[in-house]
Amino acid sequence: MSSKGTSHSANEPYLVLVMDLAISLLASLFAILFVRWLSKPMPSFSAIVLQWESLALFSSIIGFLIVGSHKISLVYSTIRSTSKLAAAVLIKELLLALFIFTGVFLVGSIKAKLLILLLDSICCLTLMILVRALVVGIMERNRNSIEFNVSRMSILIYGISNKSTALLQRLFSSSHYNPLAFITTDKGYDGHIIHDRKVYTCESQEEFQKLCASLGGIEGIIFATRTDEEDQKDKIVQWCSDTGVNTLISPQVEVTPHARETSTTQTGNAENIFSNAYEPGFIADGMSGFERNVKRAVDFFISLILIIIFSPLFLICYIAIKCEDHGPAIFKQERIGRFGRPFNILKFRSMRVDAEAAGPALYAGDDDPRLTKVGKFLRQHHLDELPQLINVLRGDMAFIGYRPERQFYIDQIIEKDPRYVYLYQIRPGVTSYSTLKNGYTDSMEKMLRRLQFDLYYLKNRSWAFDIKILFQTFINIVFGKKF
Repeated sequence: MSSKGTSHSANEPYLVLVMDLAISLLASLFAILFVRWLSKPMPSFSAIVLQWESLALFSSIIGFLIVGSHKISLVYSTIRSTSKLAAAVLIKELLLALFIFTGVFLVGSIKAKLLILLLDSICCLTLMILVRALVVGIMERNRNSIEFNVSRMSILIYGISNKSTALLQRLFSSSHYNPLAFITTDKGYDGHIIHDRKVYTCESQEEFQKLCASLGGIEGIIFATRTDEEDQKDKIVQWCSDTGVNTLISPQVEVTPHARETSTTQTGNAENIFSNAYEPGFIADGMSGFERNVKRAVDFFISLILIIIFSPLFLICYIAIKCEDHGPAIFKQERIGRFGRPFNILKFRSMRVDAEAAGPALYAGDDDPRLTKVGKFLRQHHLDELPQLINVLRGDMAFIGYRPERQFYIDQIIEKDPRYVYLYQIRPGVTSYSTLKNGYTDSMEKMLRRLQFDLYYLKNRSWAFDIKILFQTFINIVFGKKF
């Protein structure tokens, strides 16, 4: 690992963004000039070019900011940066297509429109990859290349003990982890090299964030032992939580007797997902980085469109709830989402204002005495979930994921099955595979069973799986199935 890791300016992401924007505008200019060369003369062509470049700049900024491709340091660029660039270009082209086919920008025939979009996307992605490859080649001529493998989680190993160095050796052959470096709070070891991996030290959260950025984005920190984790809980773990980095205790889960019993008794499912339900080992996200970025982009645009389409229904539900008891129409409740971060899930209020005055309580179905009349109707037709479109738009949630839970119940689940923390790799969803199979959860037993389905989804999720879940959810709602 290069010793240059901490020498990069904190402004590098913005410089990379400017570079990518310049390349994107150059590609757009080439595309429209080529189409102009193939087509008939265009009146006021200079004004057309200016308008096209303005739209391309706007679309590019939106794409790069949503995907965050500029945050991957050039020195430590991997194939993950290519997938992010592809996702950013896809968002750019979708916005440009929207501008073209809605009449905001006119370029002539349908063939010309399709050609300019095709050329723009090909040139944009190709030029950005080539330029990054050139820059990386110059900056890393004398540096050992890191392994290009998008399916592995980029992690740091805490500490420099014998157990930590032994863990590094095991992770070299792991299909789940890509160990980039060691991290410690002991300044005496800063800059040391252990098994070709550099030791970094951090004394503040700001230093930790700069380190993560300089290494191209860190997805997790692994503690070799529980003792290490306990010693640094108030410092390292807090930095990870605030920065959105996973914390893991070795790449294994300790199987409790209760967990073994749970996994062996809950079998017999038609898809046999519990046949080896509690196998030790880290459960990685089944989607690649590119698939995750495209999924997020699609969620963003679909949620935005649905909010506009259903805005009259939002208003009707809001007025109905206010008229019934004059209480707040929107119910906010803290749930735990991606990276273990809390967020406020939004719903139309379906229960009395004092529904949880006595403490957290699970929903008991249509006979729950806390339901209001309007709330019961909203629950039966799943209209109470509509405001979660805002959560999806903001990035708190996805359309398909696992159902987010409150910390009060998560703590109880983790006592029985610590693998719940693996779900923090992905965004929770408005609907889920476990909701289709397990329905609403009104007991701890159902929560543990739901976790088995969620982990199965995590390991096997893909675009096709998401489409299947979405289709089955739609069918269930149409035919009034309760879940």
